[in-house]
Amino acid sequence: MRETLSSLLGTPVAVRLFEPAIPEPEAWPAIANDALLYRVRGSASDAALILRQSDAAALASALFGELKSTGRRPLSPLERDVLDTTARALAANLAAVCGAREGNAVEPLSGVKGFVTYFELQLEEPIAARIGVALARDPKPEPRGRIDVGHLAHVEIEASAYIEMGEFEAASIARLAPGSHVPLGIAGLSRGTLRSAGVRWARGVCGVRNGRYAIVVEMPPGKASSPR
Repeated sequence: MRETLSSLLGTPVAVRLFEPAIPEPEAWPAIANDALLYRVRGSASDAALILRQSDAAALASALFGELKSTGRRPLSPLERDVLDTTARALAANLAAVCGAREGNAVEPLSGVKGFVTYFELQLEEPIAARIGVALARDPKPEPRGRIDVGHLAHVEIEASAYIEMGEFEAASIARLAPGSHVPLGIAGLSRGTLRSAGVRWARGVCGVRNGRYAIVVEMPPGKASSPR
């Protein structure tokens, strides 16, 4: 939509996309209050373009080269025609959320009853205006190529072993100095964890094997443990 708006306005456009939300039923009348509504029919879902009056006025003025905010005002018949054309151009960008369009027509809409999801595009440059988009149902995720564990067999992951040493008073920690000894019991060695990038992905028992520090990873029930 950014490229479409940039082409229509004849100048670069900065657009911010707000995260989709599921409005409460009582919120829909406020969203559509006194707004221009356009239905876009698609193979996966119907969509609605929503231009509230102040946003429609700002966009119409910008399309005629006037970038100053005009606030909430009635639209002339010519401005309505231009906004209808703009809605058809913007509708071409909705295939990602409503599927292939059923024809190129964009229909006037009297209300948003039956729509469930809503998000907004905020124009930040060269004008301030919002374009609302409502969907009759959420789009289903498209199937993507899959990978299995075998594809990752030779990927190396740097892991760090951590041992929970118990609880200590803050005063005793403050007295620690190079060369201090911190007691570690057998129970502590059994609470080792492996972490990568801050994510804990294995538990086990820490110790020494063949002269090197090691951790025996605990496997799910029914499987033997394996040293790492």
